[in-house]
Amino acid sequence: MCEQSSEKDLLSAKEVAQELGTTPLNILLYIKRGQLAGQEIKGKWYVEATSLAALKSQAASVGSAPCKPACGHGGHDGGCGGCH
Repeated sequence: MCEQSSEKDLLSAKEVAQELGTTPLNILLYIKRGQLAGQEIKGKWYVEATSLAALKSQAASVGSAPCKPACGHGGHDGGCGGCH
C-alpha cells in the first residue's frame, strides 16, 4: 500500500527507500546530505517527489543507481558511483 502523505507531492521515507532499494535510515542520510529534499511532519519524514525524480535522473545520467547500504565501494559525498 502506498504511504503518501496528504500532500500529493510528498512520499514517505519508507516508500522512497523501497523505490531505491535501500532503507529508510539511508533516505534520512540523503536528506541530511542535501541529496533529497525532505521534511519532517508529525515525527515522520517525507521526500518531495520532484527531488526523488531528480536523484533518479541524475543517477541514470551517470549510469549508476544511488549507493546501496554497505555497498563496499568506499565512496564519498553520499554516493560511490559504483553501484548499478
